[in-house]
Amino acid sequence: MFLLCGCATVETVSLNDLAALPADTTARFMFPSAGGLAESYLARPRGSGRLPLVVLLHGHSLVGIGARRLLPAAEIFAEEVCYASIAVSLPGYGDTKVPAASLAESTRQVVLDAVAQAKQLPWIDGSKIYVYGFSRGAVVAAALVNEIDGLKGAMLQSGAYDLATLYKNTSNFVLKKLLNPNGEAEPKLHNLLPEAADWQASTLILHGLQDSLIPVSQATLLRDQLQSLGKRHRLVLYPERGHWLPIREIKDQAVQFLKDNGGSACAPNPNSAN
Repeated sequence: MFLLCGCATVETVSLNDLAALPADTTARFMFPSAGGLAESYLARPRGSGRLPLVVLLHGHSLVGIGARRLLPAAEIFAEEVCYASIAVSLPGYGDTKVPAASLAESTRQVVLDAVAQAKQLPWIDGSKIYVYGFSRGAVVAAALVNEIDGLKGAMLQSGAYDLATLYKNTSNFVLKKLLNPNGEAEPKLHNLLPEAADWQASTLILHGLQDSLIPVSQATLLRDQLQSLGKRHRLVLYPERGHWLPIREIKDQAVQFLKDNGGSACAPNPNSAN
């Protein structure tokens, strides 16, 4: 799966060492954000010049695993299209530790600060940014589409986009607790659909028809909204799949989306036939 834990040893480096990170290398680093410290993993692919960047946002984990779950996705994007990746541990996951405050605001700040750190690197093209989010990460990604400068595309897998409707209709206790951790009688939950009116990025929506956690209606709601607004989008449904989707199919769709919207950053093979 895209979201299997990356178990290979990854060196932790300082912020100052990121600019000189060698090609074909992934490094872990900590950076200040939201009044605390946040964890992220940066993957630099082969290739010269300034490279596009994919921001990777993970889903919920019962044991708090964060960004390292997304290292296999970073490896795929590096190998297939030579895009750099930055995987961010959201507040409450991994080693990201920020003061107790508004979760939505601290999550937003951590992601935006991670992108800002990456844009400072001489080998990152800050005008060619993409975001991939799974489940909770897809919700965060959708909420930040209008806030990430240089965003060219969003890949949203198994996400929810009208949280109030989802909360009202779900009978899943765990999901209700995630959406309303304080048990409020009338929780104020965000509906992201109206914000799509200002989206400029292309959108790839991926969802399993058998998803018992986040119903496919959330994907079709977003599809219908983007379609009504004339926004560039594509919805891919998996008839036999639930919340988790097969790596082969996700890989093909995601890589093709990047090629269609930004091309490949890999240098041509000089030994290939003309």
